[in-house]
Amino acid sequence: MHLLREITAGGYPTDYLAARVRGRRAALRAEQRRERAPEPSVAPSDEAIWDELLTEYDWLRRQMTPHLRRDFAPVFMLFGIKTLVLCLRNKAAERHAELERLLRHELLDDELRDALLRAPEAGAAATVIAAAFGPVLGDARGLARAYAEGGIKTFETRLTRDYLGHVTAQRLHPAIRRFFAVFIDLRNLMALYKHLRWGCDDAAAFLPGGTIDASRLREASARGDSAYLDASVRELAGLAAPAAGEVALESRLLGSLTRGLRKAGREGDDVELILDYLWSVYVDARNRALRLHAVDVDAPVLERELIG
Repeated sequence: MHLLREITAGGYPTDYLAARVRGRRAALRAEQRRERAPEPSVAPSDEAIWDELLTEYDWLRRQMTPHLRRDFAPVFMLFGIKTLVLCLRNKAAERHAELERLLRHELLDDELRDALLRAPEAGAAATVIAAAFGPVLGDARGLARAYAEGGIKTFETRLTRDYLGHVTAQRLHPAIRRFFAVFIDLRNLMALYKHLRWGCDDAAAFLPGGTIDASRLREASARGDSAYLDASVRELAGLAAPAAGEVALESRLLGSLTRGLRKAGREGDDVELILDYLWSVYVDARNRALRLHAVDVDAPVLERELIG
């Protein structure tokens, strides 16, 4: 069983695709500016928002050459994990129509999608996912234990962590390697924040492969060093860690990643342009989901939590 659906079509030359992406990126940013209007439209559900994201990713993968698809496969699979987790949540809630809606897309392999649809309940679906990732990660038993011990949230955390560890050991296009390095930095700093906030210490939470040494993060966690967190956030994002809390910190770090990708998309090659667009589609989906769940939140507070 594969993870991503195999596409046999040859795609279009990358320079032609880049020209089309420029136009779609400009349209997306114009729409994002409209979404920041006083009363933007709100999508009906998280699944509907993610459905639109997957529709765009389906289009983008179909346009790519086989070589470009291989370069971007690790990035698409990172978002594929989010899709799989949404499938588990819908399976657990018996929202069959939403599950089928998510799985009608072309991101995931046909056999994996069929197995998820046939799974009688969420635990069986988690077993399907663990088995699909087994050949990639080398051992699916850790994923099975994660679901048994902590349910969907713990399963998601373990799957993402194990997948990122696998990706950073692979040969990647330089732009995509830089993306994953900063993404791991973001994840590690959020883990450090949670350790400091809740007084816990899980050394396994800090992944290698980022630009910030994981061993120094583990040491800061063990000694409860909030000054190191502030310094690291300032180094990565250019600003100190906000006092407002976890969501604001995550948004600030994601905003820094977004600005870096945007700059590379303007100044770099076609791969960097396409990576910027792919990430921009995700940022748009995340911001819309925040608005969906923050209808009673004051505008200034919400603005701090949106990714700029």
